[in-house]
Amino acid sequence: MVCPFHTQRTLSGDMNSSNETSDYISIAVKTSVYLVDFLITAVWSHAITSAVQQELELKRETRYILLCQHLIYSSIYFALGTVTNSFRLFKVDLPRLICWILLPIQITFAQCIMLTLTLMALNACLAICWPLRYYALVGSPKKKITAIIWILAVQNPLWSIVYQSLNVSSAYIIEKDHSCPNPMNGFVSRQIAIAFILLCFLMIVISYLLIYREGRRAGHFVSSNIQARNTILIHGVQLSFFILPVLITLGIGKKPNLTALNIANTVIFSVAQCLSPVIYGLRCKELRNKLATTKFCCCAFKHGKKSARAMQLTKVPAISTVTDTRSSQVCNP
Repeated sequence: MVCPFHTQRTLSGDMNSSNETSDYISIAVKTSVYLVDFLITAVWSHAITSAVQQELELKRETRYILLCQHLIYSSIYFALGTVTNSFRLFKVDLPRLICWILLPIQITFAQCIMLTLTLMALNACLAICWPLRYYALVGSPKKKITAIIWILAVQNPLWSIVYQSLNVSSAYIIEKDHSCPNPMNGFVSRQIAIAFILLCFLMIVISYLLIYREGRRAGHFVSSNIQARNTILIHGVQLSFFILPVLITLGIGKKPNLTALNIANTVIFSVAQCLSPVIYGLRCKELRNKLATTKFCCCAFKHGKKSARAMQLTKVPAISTVTDTRSSQVCNP
């Protein structure tokens, strides 16, 4: 006769072993994906930031300042994600305090990424819909933009750490734990993060709707102008793949039976974020031509003749150059 208690304990052990295997696979995939994303975003971040810093005209434009900050934040986010997931993957015994510092910093940079995307949409909306008041509203932007981004991004991680610290002892915080727990996995922190993302997404959608309305009124979205419509479509698809996986992950939390869904969300989010340099940077003719004159021209052109031709184009003033803020703030594919 088989003992029921023995059978139940065996099933429980099998389930725990299966959960540990699923967690290990999930962490291994996340570590690999974050590492690849870090390498890609770091290279493009260095290339685009260097190109913008070398050109005074690009350096003064708000959209390029936001683009550089967006890429830098993405690189740091993936770097921290690689480090924290490596701790879990290799089961490094570290005091919980270290993970309680690194993970909220990573979340802060994630919110900075979302805020820069929102400000990029608002900046384009102001430039296109209210061009005469644009420079009055966006004057001396660099320090103000950075201050606004950090003040908004640090709120949820900061108060989450404070709240968690008040509910545990100091001995628990400094105790070693190879699982590297996240202090922001609580229900309240996740709900605040969801509200934050939805608010940013709503502002982005409103901005693009206003841009679309102004484009139709000015005749930019006629059937012959496919590029303008494609720009909004590409941005919308990229933002959907960027935001929806995050909302799903925050909504379901950490559940062992949804490991495949969590991995899929991580991969989709990471791929969408890796496309940001192409969508927001390389589709802009001015930045693309500037990159063609740098040491990274091999990434943009396959042959030296094309690079030389692009270099000459940057030296000769274009006849069709327009000083209006509408044309200066919209990327020309």
